[in-house]
Amino acid sequence: MMKATECLNTEHGVFLRQLSMLEKLLEEDASREVLRAVTLTIATAVEWHRAVEEQFLYPAIVREYGQGFPPIQVMEAEHAQIEACIKGIAERHNDMQGLVREFIDTLRQHIGKEINVLFPLAEAKISAGELEQMACECVEHYHALAGVRPAAALCHPLLEG
Repeated sequence: MMKATECLNTEHGVFLRQLSMLEKLLEEDASREVLRAVTLTIATAVEWHRAVEEQFLYPAIVREYGQGFPPIQVMEAEHAQIEACIKGIAERHNDMQGLVREFIDTLRQHIGKEINVLFPLAEAKISAGELEQMACECVEHYHALAGVRPAAALCHPLLEG
């Protein structure tokens, strides 16, 4: 079974590809509305991803490393910065290109920190079994957000064929 960190890193790969495509639109001087629409589409998935991290993974890391663990504080601050960019873009802020650039740069740096720092710390102290169960909870959370009923076998190995 896949661990939560592996699921989240798979999503990171998708986000990095999307950010490259968004960056290309910036370089090609795409219209404000195109930049807004593409960014907000990416942002929807980023928000679901953030919610999963904050609901499942981050509390487990805090349990292992203690309240006020600096890497978690950094991640949460960056989540707030990303949300502020998204809000400005959604509200059609005057500096659309600047906000889109900030969104791209902040999200890229944030993903790098999770891949290279936070997730290895999580895997060092949280058991593989717990991370696998967390992955199932993440999938169930995504299905609930999307309003779909998941296949039971995804999260219940005894039901797998």
